Amino acid sequence: MKSFLLACCLCATSLLTSSQNIKLEKKGDVDVAFVYKDPFGYFDYPKERTFVMDLDQQYDREIRPGLLNVSSLALRVRVWAILENIATNPVFVYRLNMEGLTGQKHYVSFQQISKYPDLVRRYKAIRPTSVNAVVGMGLNPEDKFQYGAYYWFNITEKDLLISSSESTPFGTVPLSGTWGLKADIVYSDVKTEYWCRHPKDFKPSNARQEVMMKFLSKATRANASAWTKVQTGTVRENYPPSNTYIRITWPEEAIDAIQELYLKYERGEEKPPSKEVEEAMAKKELDRYNGNDEWGTAFEDDLKDVETVNDYQKKIIALKSKNRTITTFDSDKYSRIDALSGTPYFMLTAKDNTKYIVDKRGNKQSVNGYQNFDRVSVNQKGEITADINLTKEQFIAEEGSLGLVNDNKFYSTSSDASQAVQAAIARKRQAERDEWARLSEAEKKRQMNTLSFVASHRYYSIKIKRFVTSSQLQTISTNEGYQIR
Repeated sequence: MKSFLLACCLCATSLLTSSQNIKLEKKGDVDVAFVYKDPFGYFDYPKERTFVMDLDQQYDREIRPGLLNVSSLALRVRVWAILENIATNPVFVYRLNMEGLTGQKHYVSFQQISKYPDLVRRYKAIRPTSVNAVVGMGLNPEDKFQYGAYYWFNITEKDLLISSSESTPFGTVPLSGTWGLKADIVYSDVKTEYWCRHPKDFKPSNARQEVMMKFLSKATRANASAWTKVQTGTVRENYPPSNTYIRITWPEEAIDAIQELYLKYERGEEKPPSKEVEEAMAKKELDRYNGNDEWGTAFEDDLKDVETVNDYQKKIIALKSKNRTITTFDSDKYSRIDALSGTPYFMLTAKDNTKYIVDKRGNKQSVNGYQNFDRVSVNQKGEITADINLTKEQFIAEEGSLGLVNDNKFYSTSSDASQAVQAAIARKRQAERDEWARLSEAEKKRQMNTLSFVASHRYYSIKIKRFVTSSQLQTISTNEGYQIR
């Protein structure tokens, strides 16, 4: 019996390995998929062109929680070089876990809530709020002695559209970026335990562009391993310990709200919607309900003319489209919402003055992994600037206008910022003395007898991290240093 089981295991391993030797349809053009469990009932893609996700165990605490709410998923990865740039066009599909969903405070059992149709609709409308992944594969030529390389591709939340459960998003646009931000490579015989990559390992740089283009352009196969060079005429087939890092976040407050409403129904504290309302809701398409909305508010996937609502008397802070409320925000937590002109996004301000960038459905957006900001602004080009305070303000001096506050200059240290203020004050004092010296004695007497008021400004230095993005929240630049306030 043991021999039979061992033979079965070896056979299964052999089948898996052989399936992970994928011939590229065009040299240098990667089009493969990574799958978790079995997504092929809804993922229309050749099974023989897929890799099984082998999850990176060292980041298990980041990976596992996000997988609790899916029963399966697939990430299709398309990569190619165009005009010396790297282009990617990934697609993410998943099946919602129909046994239960895990929120921040509650677990929602689908079987329990299934007797309430409104809760079922809300459950099925839940979708991930973000997906970040790093996937790896060997890209090899036909002749192993031409040597291959192992590539890691960084898939960020801005690269993906997230649709509803079991549906494939359409209309994705290929994105290009620096090679260092999109990919990393191992092409020498190094210990494979050092191969695995995390999103933080990718930096906006083209320093390795030439070598990455070289190996990508000659690749004809995607494999689970890479034929790496040991020395001239000698290669070694290297397998990394894992091929996937994936972190999925969910609208945990929305999941918790389903369970809390279920408990209120069970305790008789609230009544489910009437039969008439249920019938009207049943006519709506399922994917027209936002997983982060107010549970039953219909929305259009192509929402247009979205407006802000700040009604302080009625304590309503919301987004609406025409006569429909898309989503409302807790007026005990938030003070107002404003449009970011020239972009599809809005700035949501909390009671403590923390700023959030939200989309037209009210979902909070991330910029380089951050969601909470101290300042958010937009320029005439639609470029968004988001600042995070890294230190408290340090007082420098009190003086009239020096023209320093809006110059957006960064200083390496607080001392440098302070010196800039003191130098500006010294220049202002010298200019005042020079101007006084040019006046006639009569004018000096007149001014000495004239009462004048000059507004003063208290100058501070503060260390900030600044992100500048396009109107679609694609990062243009980052900066960190001290500014004068």
